[in-house]
Amino acid sequence: MMWLLFACSNDSTSDFPTNNSTEPSSEQVEDSVTYYQDVAPILATNCVSCHREEGSGPFVLDTYEMVKATAGMIEDSVTTRRMPPFHVDNSGDCHSFEHSPWLSDDEISTIATWVANDTPEGTVADISYPSFEEAPFEGTHSVTFEPYNADFATAADDYRCFIVDPQVETEGFLTGFEVLPSNRAIAHHMILYAPASDTALEQAYDLDEADSGPGYACYGDPRVDNRMIAPWAPGSDQWFYPNGTGVRMEKDQILILQMHYSNASEETLDSTTVNLNITDSIDKELYTSFFVNNSIAIPPGETEHLEKTKRTVQSFSGYNGPLVLHAMGPHMHKLGVSGSASLTKNGEESCLMDVPYYDFNWQRVYTYSETVTLQPDDLFELNCTYDSTSQSETVQWGDGTGDEMCLMTVFASLPQ
Repeated sequence: MMWLLFACSNDSTSDFPTNNSTEPSSEQVEDSVTYYQDVAPILATNCVSCHREEGSGPFVLDTYEMVKATAGMIEDSVTTRRMPPFHVDNSGDCHSFEHSPWLSDDEISTIATWVANDTPEGTVADISYPSFEEAPFEGTHSVTFEPYNADFATAADDYRCFIVDPQVETEGFLTGFEVLPSNRAIAHHMILYAPASDTALEQAYDLDEADSGPGYACYGDPRVDNRMIAPWAPGSDQWFYPNGTGVRMEKDQILILQMHYSNASEETLDSTTVNLNITDSIDKELYTSFFVNNSIAIPPGETEHLEKTKRTVQSFSGYNGPLVLHAMGPHMHKLGVSGSASLTKNGEESCLMDVPYYDFNWQRVYTYSETVTLQPDDLFELNCTYDSTSQSETVQWGDGTGDEMCLMTVFASLPQ
């Protein structure tokens, strides 16, 4: 707008800037970056939903004093893209994804410049925050579990699985869900699983029976064959599958509710409620497949060890026909540092998903802004990179704390 006003106020064709130009220098532009005018709006839009009073973040970022005190940590977190916790590349170089708090390069540069210039406050002004209130969730079913005291006696994280019954009287489709922890300070993430068979359900009951207290220990996954139903991480209580899609819920479906608790509060008691919206019919049923590389062998002492595998889409989906890819979620354990997936179609390779910074504590499913068509003979490649400098022996596939995984959860539908 300033350029437009300048152009309209001069009739002469010779009024271009000369050596007397008053255009600000780059140093002046950098000096003008302040908290209230530049940094606070970025934080308000992308960070304060968690980092506020009663939010899930460990500290608030809605005052100048607190942001100034944590400025170095903030700069490091955003420049490495550890925060906001949406770790898939959403720059457009490898597809785009929904519901993303992805910071632009300019926003990251603004924060870095502000920190480099000793965090100037600027002119005090009101900060405009988006509404953190969500519309009432229209649920049809609900599950919860007996209050549980998270156990941090031997580790800073506690993974607990609870067998829950949503009382599904007729077959339907899960289209959305709402997660309401009673103790948000320690609730790190929640995943709902459906046992893959009656045998898997019986195995879960045996694990529950053998473990004292509510639920059973389940580091990483529920320790039985399963299909993922609903993943959640702090930032939004509600999550909806792509419009017109849903995940099948069988009649009398029993679920396994996994909670990941982090040692962020002296209060350790929690009883999370998950409200479900199950409808009779949808346009497209979502199917869950796991693309797995279970032959990994990670040698010790390497900062970037790559494990990769490539197979046809049919080999892991089991379906001899085209599929429409809606969402994917990578999974490794604590040695995982990055991951990616690509698709080779008619001899040409293209990027499907790039996760340059993988964090075991922030596992998500990423929904594509535009779906991708997969043919049964297309080659799907999965790459998992690990930092094994903390290890003294080769690490292989397994469910335990000291083991690793390399897999991608794939949500797809049949074309119409």
